[in-house]
Amino acid sequence: MPLKLSNRMSLYAQSIMGWATFPLWGGGIIAAMRLFKRYQIDGLAEVRHRFDEIRRSAKGPILLCVNHLTKIDSVVLNWALASVSSYMRDFRRFSWNMPERARYHGHPVLRMLCYLGQCIPVDRGGSREAVKQSLEKVSFLLRRGHMVTLFPEGSRSRSGRVDTEGFSYGPGRLIRQLEPCTALCVYLRGHNQVDATSLPPRGAKFYLQMDAFQPTSAQNGLRATRDIAAQIVHKLSQMEQAYFAARGQ
Repeated sequence: MPLKLSNRMSLYAQSIMGWATFPLWGGGIIAAMRLFKRYQIDGLAEVRHRFDEIRRSAKGPILLCVNHLTKIDSVVLNWALASVSSYMRDFRRFSWNMPERARYHGHPVLRMLCYLGQCIPVDRGGSREAVKQSLEKVSFLLRRGHMVTLFPEGSRSRSGRVDTEGFSYGPGRLIRQLEPCTALCVYLRGHNQVDATSLPPRGAKFYLQMDAFQPTSAQNGLRATRDIAAQIVHKLSQMEQAYFAARGQ
């Protein structure tokens, strides 16, 4: 079903506001991460070059599917994928994401930053109609070349490793609606990150690896949705295994 005009205009307004003010809030957040938290991205230039290659060669929309260890994974991801000047030239590079409303809605500053940072809030345990509307917004954005980030595990990992059992079917639903659609799996982790934490440890140097593919399923209905979601989660798990194997762990 086509997205309502009011919702489309709301998304356009949100994106324009985010773009117009991005050098202030985006540049400020990046400066804080670099100067106060001493965060770094391992091989930053190569990461950005790889992301640009994938964007140019991908067929159809690109859905970013990322493992989830900290509250600021989506912030670090957007910092890693492009520079401030690149985002100002094309703000569709800056990925939308879907945080839980309850985690930030009661804090005015966080609420403002989440709005400018292109968040579509979701309510955990919300009505089917509300979930459907959120997915319709995401589908609309993806079809128009915007980046959208989902965490296939559904929530932050409790063990510090990718959860291959209790994952969300959301990525599977979206990809089935948008076929052909590229799943850009991203494994992100600070080298000194042991377990899941609210924030990455100070001085974290982030490892980021990307692997793009177009998941399909020979099954139908809910089974196909689950199959595609499982393919994505298992891809992230394989990337995680490669990360630890390279470090002899």
